[in-house]
Amino acid sequence: MRTGRLWPLLLPYALRSSRRTPLLVFGSVALLLVGVPAAASAGLRLSGAVLLIRAGAVLLAVGAAFVLDDPAAATTEVVPVPRWVPRAVRAAIAVVSVTALWTGVLVLGARAVAPEERDLLPGWGLTLEAAGLLAAVLALAALGLRRTAGTSGGTLAAPGAVLCVLVCVPIPLPTGLQPFAQPLSAGWDPSRRLWAALLCAAAGTLLALIGEPSASAAATTKRRRLPTRPG
Repeated sequence: MRTGRLWPLLLPYALRSSRRTPLLVFGSVALLLVGVPAAASAGLRLSGAVLLIRAGAVLLAVGAAFVLDDPAAATTEVVPVPRWVPRAVRAAIAVVSVTALWTGVLVLGARAVAPEERDLLPGWGLTLEAAGLLAAVLALAALGLRRTAGTSGGTLAAPGAVLCVLVCVPIPLPTGLQPFAQPLSAGWDPSRRLWAALLCAAAGTLLALIGEPSASAAATTKRRRLPTRPG
């Protein structure tokens, strides 16, 4: 069978083999987090709504960390397409799914803000944060795939993302280096440049890691998976 004829089968295969349940669970929690105040017309202050929206972005990124996983990777080593192709399809599935969920989080988060402050909500700036987080988590997941023979990159990416956020939030960084600066503050514009740089760096790293590993790295991974013979 020609490789070109397999392309229509890649999307169904990637959908079946990827771990989407964590993203659905975390995405539902993120929507509830902002949806409950919106439904209750809570009239949150801008800072409170931004906090909830940011929490939703973290939840979506953590859920997306598992989409690149392929539990059946060990049984599908010989495939008629390069290994990076189904991984790239899974990454695209993660991006599209998170984009749809993030739109809901942002819309509901805006409705939860008090009417007099609703126009001050920086939707594009928060979207840049969410995109940077997603790219960083997917890059960590791709690195995890290299370490686990393609089966469970999310086990590295999910705790890594949570740890980074928990470390960055309480540390009193200089104004220009605060990733989670408050809107309308002096650190807001510098933090947008920081997130843009992170997004570019993480996207480039993801593209590099999602490809086929070098021959030496592949050989090392294969040796690790071979059973050890008794002496």
